[in-house]
Amino acid sequence: MKARFAAIHSRGLAEPINEQYPFVLTTGRLDGHWYTQTRTGRIDKIAKMHPNPFLEIHPRDAGKLEIKEGDLVEVRSPRGMVKLPAKITKAIIPGTLFVPMHWGELWAELAEANALTHPNACPDSKPPELKACAVKILGITGA
Repeated sequence: MKARFAAIHSRGLAEPINEQYPFVLTTGRLDGHWYTQTRTGRIDKIAKMHPNPFLEIHPRDAGKLEIKEGDLVEVRSPRGMVKLPAKITKAIIPGTLFVPMHWGELWAELAEANALTHPNACPDSKPPELKACAVKILGITGA
């Protein structure tokens, strides 16, 4: 059977930013960890590489919100919230936040990235759009 390709034009984010939720949250993997750490969470070498969950934020956004490296930051979407230490980095663009997907209630409290994401899926291929949703930053607690 041959693959069938379809040219599809992007419809943009299923949940774009707005005044109430001004940041795009993206989630993803880190080197070494496997999904929710079910296979890698107890391997010392990998646990040392990435010992804790975090929130990546660009220095410009962190400066505007007076967030410092390591501050505990509360991030909310219409569906849920997480509280994560800030990792200030130019590796992410302004207006976008990143949370690794590997921590859930088994490994950390209030760190589950998918507590924020929405259930919308591509109408053609059906995978969920877990990689982008609109969020806001509420509380900040010093490190």
